[in-house]
Amino acid sequence: MRINDDLTRIIDAYPGRFVGFASIGFGNPQRSIAEVDRCINELGFVGVQVFSNIANRVLDSAEFLPILRHIATLGVPIHLHPHSGAPLNLVGMDAPSLVVSLGFVYDTSLNTLRLIQSGLFDQAPTLKLIVSHVGGVLPYLTGRIEAALAHPFDHYLTNLYVDSVCYHIQALECCYGVMGALYGTDHPFGSHRIAAELVERLACSPADRELIYYGNAERLFGLSDRTGT
Repeated sequence: MRINDDLTRIIDAYPGRFVGFASIGFGNPQRSIAEVDRCINELGFVGVQVFSNIANRVLDSAEFLPILRHIATLGVPIHLHPHSGAPLNLVGMDAPSLVVSLGFVYDTSLNTLRLIQSGLFDQAPTLKLIVSHVGGVLPYLTGRIEAALAHPFDHYLTNLYVDSVCYHIQALECCYGVMGALYGTDHPFGSHRIAAELVERLACSPADRELIYYGNAERLFGLSDRTGT
């Protein structure tokens, strides 16, 4: 896909500054898998970007699961971000502010839970999923969600990561220690100063704070292997 080639040119133009996540289409599973392989094995990307629904279809639809399972075999994470067009459920969301504040995080949460209930993480236990915006609503509803799962929620924690984009210290505290956290700023929509301030206010050890800032990402994306450190 041209977007992946364009991203490669940007990465090559600024050595050591950026890493790439693949963008793929889902119209043909064989072509999707081939593009994933090209991006990871030839272009050197460190993960795959997937939106929270695909053409208004849930991510655990039968035609999508083989692609997600294949990504797991490559040892790279999937970054799950709200669909930039619209979430699956727009009932009552007749204002953009409602879609952005509630619709987006609901969509990522719904499809993450559907992937868990589909058995994907049991079939592909090495799969890593980064759930945007501090995991949507999942960290706050863990007890309620567990009632619908085959295993306790802790069973899936090695598979799930979140970013630190939340703008509220209590929300970040709720996630801290539950899922692996990655520093995020929501740039250009959010302020990096606010994002850093929240991480600095988090009641954690200096070592854990460094994991949030870069250590977890370094391990998850295999960056130390690239630098030799």
